[in-house]
Amino acid sequence: MNEKNVRDRIERGFAAWGHWVYRRAGLVIALAGALTAGAASQLPTMWMDTSFEGIFAEDAPARVAYDRFREQFGRDTMILVAIQPPAVFDLGFLEKLRAFQEDVEENVPRLVEVTSLINVRQTRGVGDELIVGDFLEDWPETPEELAEVKRRALSNPVYVNNIVSKGGDFTALVIETEVYGGDAESDEFAGFDADDGELTPGEEPAFLTGTENAEIVAALYEVMARHESEDFPMWAGGTPVQTHELQVNMQRDMARFTGLAVLTIIVALSLLFRRFSGVVLPLVTVILSVICTMSLMAASGTPLMLPTQILPSFLLAVGVGGAVHILAIFYQALRRGETKEDAIASSLGHSGLAVAMTGLTTAGGLLSFAGVGMVPISHFGIFAPAGVMVALFFVLTLLPALIAVFPVRATPGKARGMFASQRALIRIGDFATRHPVPVAAAWGAVLVVCLAGTFRLSFSHNPFEWFPEDSGPRVAGELMNEAMEGALFLEFLIHTKQENGLHDPDLLRRLDEIAEAVAGVHYGPAKVGQTQSLVDVVKEIHQALNENQSAYYAVPDQRRLVAQELLLFENSGSDDLENFVDPQFATARVTLKIPMGDAVNFPPLFRLLEAEVERVLAGTASFELTGMGFLLAETVLSVMHTMARSYVIAFLVITPLMVLLIGRVKLGLVAMIPNLAPIVITLGVMGWLGVGIDTFTLLIGCIAIGLAVDDTIHFMHNFRRYYQQSGDVREAVRQTLATSGQAMLVTSVVLSTGFFIYMGSAIGGLFRFGLLTGSTIIVAFLADILLAPALMALVVRPQQASEAAPATPLEVTR
Repeated sequence: MNEKNVRDRIERGFAAWGHWVYRRAGLVIALAGALTAGAASQLPTMWMDTSFEGIFAEDAPARVAYDRFREQFGRDTMILVAIQPPAVFDLGFLEKLRAFQEDVEENVPRLVEVTSLINVRQTRGVGDELIVGDFLEDWPETPEELAEVKRRALSNPVYVNNIVSKGGDFTALVIETEVYGGDAESDEFAGFDADDGELTPGEEPAFLTGTENAEIVAALYEVMARHESEDFPMWAGGTPVQTHELQVNMQRDMARFTGLAVLTIIVALSLLFRRFSGVVLPLVTVILSVICTMSLMAASGTPLMLPTQILPSFLLAVGVGGAVHILAIFYQALRRGETKEDAIASSLGHSGLAVAMTGLTTAGGLLSFAGVGMVPISHFGIFAPAGVMVALFFVLTLLPALIAVFPVRATPGKARGMFASQRALIRIGDFATRHPVPVAAAWGAVLVVCLAGTFRLSFSHNPFEWFPEDSGPRVAGELMNEAMEGALFLEFLIHTKQENGLHDPDLLRRLDEIAEAVAGVHYGPAKVGQTQSLVDVVKEIHQALNENQSAYYAVPDQRRLVAQELLLFENSGSDDLENFVDPQFATARVTLKIPMGDAVNFPPLFRLLEAEVERVLAGTASFELTGMGFLLAETVLSVMHTMARSYVIAFLVITPLMVLLIGRVKLGLVAMIPNLAPIVITLGVMGWLGVGIDTFTLLIGCIAIGLAVDDTIHFMHNFRRYYQQSGDVREAVRQTLATSGQAMLVTSVVLSTGFFIYMGSAIGGLFRFGLLTGSTIIVAFLADILLAPALMALVVRPQQASEAAPATPLEVTR
């Protein structure tokens, strides 16, 4: 059986399916309604995850190391309240700071510790006694006492660039929240008390959820609102606040984007069909498909994350395309005088195969993201193609059934004249087929320039820039970067692999040397600010026990003395040691503060830091790198790997499907050129403009190629049909654009607008994604009505039409 007969049998099968659905429309609608209602019951379980660590799977090595670190030392992602008063060391300001801190401690839930100039640790000796208390335990009353407070604060290396800026004109309130949510305890004994609904032995406690984090930040905002004034300006920042703001933006954006997508579809369908049924039926079909897809996501326990928040509006825009093509041919058949049943069968016979193939190619392009190392991108690669296939199923089943029962007015013999847009499309196609060489050459020149731009592409991951410049998290982060040398933390875990190994003076001096060695390390704007570790506490204690003399701010020479002084510190009532060392004194934490910025600079910086740490330790202990800064660096590396992998997979999936549809390898490969051209152009423009590839923009290529191929399939499917009838390339192009061109235009407008609406997001990455993807869809449409006809004129050999053999396969010139 040749290719022509196979294709004809498939098209007849779609037509027969149309008859079957028409005669059982009630049953089909009832089943679709029951399926949707059952699925929708899962929607209330949908939840959001905007955490930065959520980018990685729980079993990913970077995530495992980070979770292990959090279990031992708590969160390294503090809430930082940046405060920039007229004068920090002013009695009036300090009174306000104390009142603000007390209000925070009393009214913000799930706190572990709140630290500011009021209560930052002060270690001093009185005789033979070690006193560990609050810095302002003795409140200053006179200008002289206040001057002494300022002197002591700015001379303490632990305070400077941590609690107060080097110049003394900026301060911060540092809030550490609990690691675990629910009723779990945040200490090492969590999970062993089964009383009062707590965890049973062996049960793993859950980390703080997004909802619980939102409660903390919301309560903090309320406290800040009560205390903020012109002479007490403050901004909340840090990863927990950024996570909360992203979640708020997601919730707002999803509702707005979905509403705008529905409005766009209504306007486009109204202009195209000018019928009530032409608006309602496609809209009902795609809305039900979105409900089923999001319900599937909820039922699987998959959270909404930053990239997947676009799924509802994305699926609305993508799903309506197939419905438009089916309805366009259905209305044409009605105007020719066919019965409703025959018109449904004709529309499915004419466009069913093409619609099915576009669904498969779109899903194939999106499926390339499934299984990648970045969890939100992987989720998008699973549920976006699932949604496309659900929409395809409903378009081929529910839509014909709805048409069958919905009153549609037939107007036989009253075919309308062409729309102005149809006439314009035909003129464009005529131009391309009359001047194929100049058209192809012009596109080729553009592609060469843009291909050069792709070599200028760079990768980026800067969540800091996702926020508007005047937003609280952005302002706080910038202030912390400038005044405190950073607001992000990198953690080195030093493993001695022996109990009390950190009592060794030599190893402690090496930790001190690490701080000195990394102080000057930088890579571009990424550099190391303050470093904190156990050795800072050890030196504080030793100085305090030696009459507070600065000459003794050093590590004791004897192991026994280190152990005794640390024991004295623990007995003083302070629990600060648990922030720097495990209970066995076998593993130490060295915290490096780095500026928030583009994480693309982090991997090379971290390689330099690892080399310094390895040099200083010289085999005396092992180490591992973790912390939020490390996770951001791993995100950049994952973006690079994901892009390369997904683009190759998308091409390998879509190209065979295109060849299969067309039936000729050479022509199928030629037909891929209009699909790849928009991707090259967009990436080239990004390269020339310096727009980096991040977790949002890396989606563009595979989404665009999956969508761009839809119009190409409809063009090639109909071109082949009309070419077999006429044997003339120009006439086949004219008929293709006259019948399917209008639907191609409308679907491109809906798709591009569906992406352009993301430009209304407050999240900068989503803005760029919407602008670039929408523009790519427009370029893809232009390629289908200009480049594709020109290529057909160049590669397809003219032939004489034959009534005896009306469906001869296309002959391709050699």
